[in-house]
Amino acid sequence: ALRNRQSKGFFSEHPPLDNCPAAVYLSQLKHSSRRPQKQALDLVASLLTSGTADCLTLNWAAIRYQHTAAVRGRLLDRYTPATANRILSALRGVLEQAWLLGQMSAEDYHRAARLSPVVGETLPPGRELLAEEIASLIQNCLEDESSIGIRDAAIISILFGAGLRREEITKLNLDDYNPEDAKFVIRGKRSKQRIAYLGDGALAALINWLELRGKDSGPLFVSAKGGGALRYGRRLSPQSIYSKFARRGLA
Repeated sequence: ALRNRQSKGFFSEHPPLDNCPAAVYLSQLKHSSRRPQKQALDLVASLLTSGTADCLTLNWAAIRYQHTAAVRGRLLDRYTPATANRILSALRGVLEQAWLLGQMSAEDYHRAARLSPVVGETLPPGRELLAEEIASLIQNCLEDESSIGIRDAAIISILFGAGLRREEITKLNLDDYNPEDAKFVIRGKRSKQRIAYLGDGALAALINWLELRGKDSGPLFVSAKGGGALRYGRRLSPQSIYSKFARRGLA
């Protein structure tokens, strides 16, 4: 369905950059975002023209809903939900610029850009841990009687007990926790929120950590020095959590 589109008006010879929807879209992004988003748009252009056009030579004004729906289907088959949605976001952004530049009608733009997001949850690389392995990992933390062991036991218990991702747990602040309902408010992108409730095991581990951490506002889980002294206000990173647990047997 995506072959030989250039014969149907999908190819143009390097239009002026100020009249090229992709160039205008990319110029509005932060410098760090331009390269990955250009790669995403080049991929879309390649899918639509069997590799004969890139994002700067594709005639974006000729794209219609049947084309974007076909692209979404290809992305769904080949990429993780996060990657597919990033590419679709770039596609919508360029179509909007084509409309704003007067190259597409409002109806054609809204139809083509009306793509539902790709949903799904991808697992981190490696196999899923068994319940016994998670329990063994927590036990390893508890045998470490330092503040680091108590903290890590709480992190692991919440990660697996409440279904949080590493990035989500590093962004948690003390104020995100509601002790009356034993729940967290998880704040995502674009002000989206969801609730994560704690089971008995995760709640007990968190209480132990809070007794040590104290009630000062700020990051829920803070870093610590080699001797175990807490570094209040210093938030952990997702990579540091992975590295710490890899050393505890999660590699």
